Amino acid sequence: MGKQIRVGICAWADPALIEAGTFYPRKSMTAESRLRYYASVFDSVEVNSSYYAIPDIRNTLRWVERTPPGFVFHVKAYSLLTGHHPRAETVPADLAALLPRSPRRTRRGEIDASSFPPEALDRAFRLVRTALRPIAEAGKLGYVLFQFAPWVHFEPGRLDYLASLSERLPGWMIAIEFRHRSWLPDHTDETLRALSGARLAHVIVDAPAGHSVPRVTTVTASTAVFRLHGRNAHGWLRQLRGEEPTVREKYDYLYSEAELREFLPEIEGVSEEAEEVFISFNNNNRDYPVQNALMLKRLLRQPIRADPSPRDLFT
Repeated sequence: MGKQIRVGICAWADPALIEAGTFYPRKSMTAESRLRYYASVFDSVEVNSSYYAIPDIRNTLRWVERTPPGFVFHVKAYSLLTGHHPRAETVPADLAALLPRSPRRTRRGEIDASSFPPEALDRAFRLVRTALRPIAEAGKLGYVLFQFAPWVHFEPGRLDYLASLSERLPGWMIAIEFRHRSWLPDHTDETLRALSGARLAHVIVDAPAGHSVPRVTTVTASTAVFRLHGRNAHGWLRQLRGEEPTVREKYDYLYSEAELREFLPEIEGVSEEAEEVFISFNNNNRDYPVQNALMLKRLLRQPIRADPSPRDLFT
């Protein structure tokens, strides 16, 4: 495995991870201290908060300043850009101005994505480019994750949208995760061909068998991405039934060492085709993602950074 393989987790400030009290030295650490500590152990992380609201550029500047050279941020695309319904309080003023006086609402009170005119998407992309520019200019932007909503089906219009992403976010690596089986396995060849043609990275997903898209280990860009959600079938079934399990309930799963060993041949095969490989753990409950990320780093024979424990990290 000669290529660079980076292992990290999704959301360094996940409440369940902080509450577990086993990774960070203190629960009461400042946001700055927490990120600095995380970056002393791992060299990549996925930002999930950007799905709920486009980050403030002041925060992205701080993230760059608080992490060492070579650290990489992956950023989850804003909900509206992936077919989801954004929360009303998170809609930027530029986008809200384009909404009708009484936009359609979901049963949970979100703004129905169909209420936004096409120009709202264009504005949202401009806002995202501005917000992430400090990370990109610092050479710390890994991939921008487009995790499409479970109700986004395979259809020609969606293929056109995929083809437009590289122009909307020029020069950035874009990773695509599908959650409806009309993409994979129903139209696997067409889907992967579309991603390859647009040079978009196909996200290799691990999740409960039979309740998500299958794990298709195919490289469609210079970057390969694994996202490991755990295998909590009960939590996924609850969501499929229309219930609303919390993140902790859906992703409550700790991979065993034997399960992670099964990934090694796939990781090795992918690393022979891609220039870089990113592996992100999204089994967000307790300290499970950290446990599994460290476990996989050991299996990959990567060095585990010692606990730095400098006093200024814990203030």
